Amino acid sequence: MRVDGFTRSFINEGYSLAELLVVLACMAVVTTAAVPNIAHLQGIWTLWGDTRNLEASMHWGRQYAIAANTSVLFEIDESGQKYYWVDGTAGDIYSESIRHLSRDALIVASPKRSLRFYQNGNAAPAGTFTLKSGAGSYSVVVSPGGRIRIQKN
Repeated sequence: MRVDGFTRSFINEGYSLAELLVVLACMAVVTTAAVPNIAHLQGIWTLWGDTRNLEASMHWGRQYAIAANTSVLFEIDESGQKYYWVDGTAGDIYSESIRHLSRDALIVASPKRSLRFYQNGNAAPAGTFTLKSGAGSYSVVVSPGGRIRIQKN
């Protein structure tokens, strides 16, 4: 087409409906493949977070025993969903130390006796605390010297 001495060609810009439908179909396939993996990954992250919180609580108990020059006991409730610290001499629960695990995680294994940190940072009985959920299992290991570490099961 010629307008005012200039040649203009009409160019179709944009995408056709068929191209848009193909792109949307590809996105739908990729999304449906990724969603189960994302849900599983979220479960793993939640379990890892619960394990890190348990480890941090252990470090707090050890440091508190050293700083306050007293002993503290680590207790787990019967359901395995809650843990807390207890004064080693008076037997009072430190209410600020009560922690709940996420809904699907449990502490499934621990030493038979309550863990006690002493004034010098030592722990007795040393042992392993195992957290388990549908996403897997981690352990928090406490050595007699008071060293605390996480290991994947």
